[in-house]
Amino acid sequence: MDRIQEKRKEISNVIESYRSCRVNISHQEKQIYNVVSTSGLTWKERSDKWGKIHLGTDRLRIDLDYPVGLFNEEELKDLTLLPLKRELAQSKNQSHINPTIDGDKYDTLRIILYSDKLANYDFQSTKFKELLQKIVDSNIL
Repeated sequence: MDRIQEKRKEISNVIESYRSCRVNISHQEKQIYNVVSTSGLTWKERSDKWGKIHLGTDRLRIDLDYPVGLFNEEELKDLTLLPLKRELAQSKNQSHINPTIDGDKYDTLRIILYSDKLANYDFQSTKFKELLQKIVDSNIL
C-alpha cells in the first residue's frame, strides 16, 4: 500500500474513533471518501456528510465542514501545524491549509498534505485530536 493510502487509512481510523463518525468510499475510481455522521448533523438537514478525503497521485486532501465561526485562521494554523496557502510563496508540493471562513451555511477546513509532510504528519497528535473533537462536538447530533 502506498504512503497516501496508508495516511488515508490513518485519518479514517482517527475520525471513526469519535462517536457516530464513519468514513465511506464514495467514488472508487477517483479514490474519494465521505466523512459522515450516523446520527445526523446540527447544521444540515438533508445530508449526513461533513467531510471528504481525496487521494491524489502526489497528495492527500482532507476537507472537513463545521458550523460557521467555529475557528479562526490562527486557531486552524495552530491546531494543524500547517501554514495557510496564501502565506506560501509557492503552494505547489508544499503542505498547507486552505480554509473557507464565514461561509454561507458552513465553514470548511481543507488540509492538503504533500510528501514534504505526509509521511510524518501525526493525526494522533493532541492538537489534531483537539481540532477533530471540537468539530465533532459542534457537528454531530
